Amino acid sequence: MRNNPRLRRGFGRISAGVFQQTLEGAALAAANSEQLRELSDTLTRWTPQTKWILAKITSSTAIAGQSNRWEYDWEQVELTADGVQTKSGGFTSTDLGKALNLCELTNDGGTAGDKNEGPGWNVYDAPAGFDLRAISGGPVVMLWATYDTSSTFRWFFQLANVLDGTC
Repeated sequence: MRNNPRLRRGFGRISAGVFQQTLEGAALAAANSEQLRELSDTLTRWTPQTKWILAKITSSTAIAGQSNRWEYDWEQVELTADGVQTKSGGFTSTDLGKALNLCELTNDGGTAGDKNEGPGWNVYDAPAGFDLRAISGGPVVMLWATYDTSSTFRWFFQLANVLDGTC
């Protein structure tokens, strides 16, 4: 780290103290330039102007204590001439957290007073053996990122579940 000279007088309207803090901030940025470069790379790979990425849903896990709600593993994909492929160096749920399906957020298992689950399946009167199923089959979705009310970073997508079973 370079030793900058201490200033004893101001520089025009900028006091010596403010100018000194500016010099110290610049020295701190220079000392941590590698970490700042890594952060910058991460932020530029994340394109904030779009606020979403294409992702493939790879698996699901039931949310404990909840009915008809799952957390989803995913991996970022990119478009090709033939469809999509996993994006090299892309984001994943392992790195950035699992995703939630907006269609499932108000699911509660269905009751006599509120028979429907998102996006409108009557699960209460469904034939025996029929249940709402987690998203499966590796669909490609638009994945959005946002913060919840407790400032926790969350990923979301929106896709209708199926009501399926055996007769």
